[in-house]
Amino acid sequence: MIEEIANEYIALIPNVFRSFSELNMDATELSHMQNHVIEFMYMQKKPLNLKDISTGLGIAKQQLTKIIKDLEMDGYLVKESDPGDKRAVLVSLTQKGREIQDKKWLKVYENFSNHLAKLSDEEKLDLKFALHKTNVLLKKIGD
Repeated sequence: MIEEIANEYIALIPNVFRSFSELNMDATELSHMQNHVIEFMYMQKKPLNLKDISTGLGIAKQQLTKIIKDLEMDGYLVKESDPGDKRAVLVSLTQKGREIQDKKWLKVYENFSNHLAKLSDEEKLDLKFALHKTNVLLKKIGD
């Protein structure tokens, strides 16, 4: 039983990745790595230092520094001194940074809605139940 579940889980990963890649296509004008940084910051909902971003995304600080610099120059991020540690820098999303993520997720939602139109009402219900159940069970085994 464990082997069968593992095989289904492993088969799920490329399907979800492919599906999300299609939904995400042309949803933003940012580079792949820039989008990762903006999206991570958007989901955290608070200013972060470079170490937190680097660790959270698994990106070397040296690589991240260039990405942050470019995003700051384009107005998506702002760097400020950390009030708790004057030597440290906190990075925050600007309004432009939040808006590009809002726009991206709206585009993903629109693309997803268009894909769902290919399914019958019964298939949509099946998918809804399967996704809900998968999320619940993955959270349970992750705790």
